[in-house]
Amino acid sequence: MSLFTGCENDNGFDPNTEQMMDFEKFTLITPLDWTRFYPQGTDGFFGGLTNQKDTLYFDYGIFSFNSIDDVVENDDTINYHELRIGGYPAKIVLEKREGEISERFSLYTDTRDGVNLNRIYCYGPKNQELVRTIFLSHRFK
Repeated sequence: MSLFTGCENDNGFDPNTEQMMDFEKFTLITPLDWTRFYPQGTDGFFGGLTNQKDTLYFDYGIFSFNSIDDVVENDDTINYHELRIGGYPAKIVLEKREGEISERFSLYTDTRDGVNLNRIYCYGPKNQELVRTIFLSHRFK
């Protein structure tokens, strides 16, 4: 599935093949077979989405990470890309962290206001290209 190929309306997605998921603080565009979930009993704003093949988790807010500037390449980094998503600084990182079973693929984005920080990540993505496309659709509200 290729996202953003048939942007037929003002929302920037094709309602026949894609959906805009609204997570209150940000949105993501995904294929129609993705669903969201929110774990119970957390003290922050956490959740995720899945298509039963890949599962992405998000950790939004001041407890997710300190600053986009603190996300740097290190010995665990396999691939590292700095860019802007939705007008804000972002980093997409693939890494193999000690103690984790598989590679972690992450998006970090930060409005630099000390409040709107978001980390979206998954472990061992089956379709890394699709996950990256979902990352690139991120928009703070």
